[in-house]
Amino acid sequence: MHSSGYFYIIIWLLIPALVGSQSTSSDSSARSSLDSLLQQYAFRELTWQRTRTGVPYDAYVPSNLMGIKVSAMILKRHTLKRRVYGYYKEFFIPSGIIVEPYVEKLVLVYQNLGNWSSFYYPLPGYIYLTPVLGILAYDANDLYATNLLELDILALEDPITIRFPFVQPAPEGSFPKCVYFYSNNFVKFGHVTDGNICETRIQGHYSIVAEVKASPSPPPSAHEISPSPPASAHEIAPSPSPSAHEIAPSPSPSAHEIAPSPPPTADDNNHQNINSKMWTISSVFLFFALLGILFVIVKKSGLLEIKQRLYDSAAVVQPLLGNTEVPLEAPTRPLPENDYVL
Repeated sequence: MHSSGYFYIIIWLLIPALVGSQSTSSDSSARSSLDSLLQQYAFRELTWQRTRTGVPYDAYVPSNLMGIKVSAMILKRHTLKRRVYGYYKEFFIPSGIIVEPYVEKLVLVYQNLGNWSSFYYPLPGYIYLTPVLGILAYDANDLYATNLLELDILALEDPITIRFPFVQPAPEGSFPKCVYFYSNNFVKFGHVTDGNICETRIQGHYSIVAEVKASPSPPPSAHEISPSPPASAHEIAPSPSPSAHEIAPSPSPSAHEIAPSPPPTADDNNHQNINSKMWTISSVFLFFALLGILFVIVKKSGLLEIKQRLYDSAAVVQPLLGNTEVPLEAPTRPLPENDYVL
């Protein structure tokens, strides 16, 4: 197979993977960027005042994230393991919680995404009945640090319960479900307890959703499918020609009818720019990776073709030579520059 054949095969294999991973990678990048940004706002609130352990502090978010609520609270490691803390916003934190890796103190960052829930956590086929709530753990050693890695918390005894204060009614024919979004892009569904309570043992983001079922269209009635009666003579007669006032041009539209639609808001532009930049970076990275793979394969296939041609040439020349011995001429000795020719 020639090198061009390898090229087209790789292109057809990589195009579905590239298109299929576009939405997943962009959603994951947007969520990670949002978690990192909210972590910075939450930590900033802890540095502006003299904080106490076990006390939640609500953080400020900019206007382009209006509707999102963030809070931060410092806890000691041994406190989570030995004592019941109680409610931290909608989260009830029991005892018996361990933290990995080891830290002396940690910061629990609370998130309420509000009307941004479906934007950062799209869930096709489902409708959100509550906002997405999140709880993430970070090391409290440096409150001025940014882009920190998340800690892992695990409830060994009783689970962490999330009590949603208000749950919208589910559509007719659907039942509420708990949905769990974890850091590895894993989505899990669970049962709702008492109409507004979900349970978890690890950190992540949570909400209550309901499945949207498409209702089938009703079958046509008998009179809708019955044949229509034949037309009478006066019904198929030609219509009279229109009068002058009937063919007069319609009046021109008014100013408010042709006015352009209002421009998108600053929030829409910001999020569109973020999504376009992240997709551009991912596309450039995948493009260069594809070029590298193609270069290696084309180079290897070219060497194999050259080697095969050499073998073919040797196979053609060998029968022609047979056992013929080619005499070798004796090497002639070159004359030194200072010798005289007689």
